[in-house]
Amino acid sequence: MSPQCVILNLRTGQVILARADVRAGFFSRLIGLQLRPSLGAQEGMIFVCARPGRLAAAVHTLGLRFAIGLVWLDAEFKVVDKKLALPGRFAHVPKASAMYYLEANPAILDLTQIGDQLRIDEVIA
Repeated sequence: MSPQCVILNLRTGQVILARADVRAGFFSRLIGLQLRPSLGAQEGMIFVCARPGRLAAAVHTLGLRFAIGLVWLDAEFKVVDKKLALPGRFAHVPKASAMYYLEANPAILDLTQIGDQLRIDEVIA
C-alpha cells in the first residue's frame, strides 16, 4: 500500500486533495489511474518523477475511463502548469520543468493557479 497524504493550497488555505496516494517508479507512473473506474472529488495521486524536467513529467491518459485534472509541481511544490487531460491521449507535457504531478478529479483545476504554493502532509494511519 502506498503512503497517503493531504494536499493544501497555501494561497487559499484550502485542502485541494483530502486523500492522495503517493507513487514513484516507472510502473506506478505507467499504470496511474488506469485501473480506477472513477475518482472522487477529494482523491487523487501524487507522482514523484525520477528527475525534474518537462519530458520526465510527461503523462499519458491511454486506458483511462474519465477525464482528469493534471497539476505539475516543481521541487518546492509550486504549481508550474495545469491542464484538463482527456482519456486516450498519448502525451501531456507541462510547459515548465516539474518534479511532481497530481492526477485528480478535474475540480482540482479550479482550486489551483499557476504559482500557487502547495503543502503535502503525510497521513499517519
